[in-house]
Amino acid sequence: MSLPPDRFDFSDLATPSQPKASGGEPPSTAQEGGIEAEELISGPTGAVLAALVAPGAGSFFRRRGLSWSLLLLGFVIPLAAIAVAVIRRQNITSLVLDTTILLSVQIIAVLFVVTRVIAVVEVIRSRNEGSPRRLASWVACLGVIVLALPAVWSVVRSQDLVDAIDQVFVSSGSTDPLSMTQGDDGFETILLLGGDEGPGRWGLRTDSMILVTIHEESGRMAMISVPRNLSKLQFPPGSAMAQEFPDGFTNLTNAIYPYVFTHPEIAASYAQGNLQPEAVALASGLSYSMNMTIDDYVLINMQGFAALVDALGGVTMTLPKEIPLPRALPGSKTPNARSIGPGVVTMDGTTAIAFARTRKADSDYSRMGRQREILAALAAQASGTDLLSKFPRLTEIISWTVRTSLSTDEFGGLVDRVRRGAAINESVGLVPPLVNTGNPNYADVAMIIDALQNALRDNVDFPNA
Repeated sequence: MSLPPDRFDFSDLATPSQPKASGGEPPSTAQEGGIEAEELISGPTGAVLAALVAPGAGSFFRRRGLSWSLLLLGFVIPLAAIAVAVIRRQNITSLVLDTTILLSVQIIAVLFVVTRVIAVVEVIRSRNEGSPRRLASWVACLGVIVLALPAVWSVVRSQDLVDAIDQVFVSSGSTDPLSMTQGDDGFETILLLGGDEGPGRWGLRTDSMILVTIHEESGRMAMISVPRNLSKLQFPPGSAMAQEFPDGFTNLTNAIYPYVFTHPEIAASYAQGNLQPEAVALASGLSYSMNMTIDDYVLINMQGFAALVDALGGVTMTLPKEIPLPRALPGSKTPNARSIGPGVVTMDGTTAIAFARTRKADSDYSRMGRQREILAALAAQASGTDLLSKFPRLTEIISWTVRTSLSTDEFGGLVDRVRRGAAINESVGLVPPLVNTGNPNYADVAMIIDALQNALRDNVDFPNA
């Protein structure tokens, strides 16, 4: 039946809940999918995704001040920080040991998350009351969680490293050298000490003693091994150890550290800020006996050194002959092979320590040469990428393995210099026939070291290397 002429047919008008397709038919499934896709791209969900990537971009035409603030704090600054890290990747050790930079990393990580939370909340609340928000809300929550995980990780790890720096880098409260015998000679000399004590125990015998001397102008370096059985070490007149041993220390040099450790009255006289007085006393004796300024020390528990080698993925060396190995230290993760070499060998921490300790292959003096070689190889092979990717584990190890009077800038600069290819130009051991360790003439020892430093300064070969 036809309708009266004054009545209108409303069947051709689509309702809000049922959009009308062409020809009067309801929308197909494909059309519904297109509407959802359009909503995902241009609706609140798309705006939320844009806010997660570049916070503030979606609110630029609504709240321009807020938009610029969010873009700056949540996008530009983090991007700039990444760019700086890439540009300065050759100095990555110095960067990760700078507590100011680590604090900045934590602040940037927090801003990275907070700006995105503010941005997505602003986007969702800005939609009309009837606009669908459920999908956008779920995307916002999931996106913030996903982006927050690496940010939280970076904050936690940065704080771990700050705590480790506070433990490892002890200070004397002064910029003066550890022990000075003369004015500025153009060299920086660092005493490396190693013993086989375990976590947190520092009353050790220093079976490994190496002086690293660096010509500051050219960067050329030399390593001088001090034998553990060096006798009659002298101390500056008037010092506590000189009063106790006026004719020189009556035991071997590697016993000085535990002697001072077990005599609190002597240790008190060598107190310098937070430095280990035992290391200060030993540096004082070496400096006075050899007439050379010692600027700083690095003290390493050798059991922890094995863990450091493992954390860095091992160390690779080329050995000219087969080297028999001793048994592994108690507590080692793996047993030792009976021997290693010849040829190219990659050593884990346990094997590296055994290689540095063994006397079966040759002598106590040759062992000192192997210690110098393994330190040089490890320093040269540790890349910036390794230090970054493995620094959570490294941080845990060095917190109980290493103590040093070097500042973080000095330590980081030294490691970066070696990692960039600075070579150990000369290497010498104060051993027979060069030095009679049982009855050394320390005037001759001082002349040897002076000649070595002159060779570095003049860039010529040292004949006794």
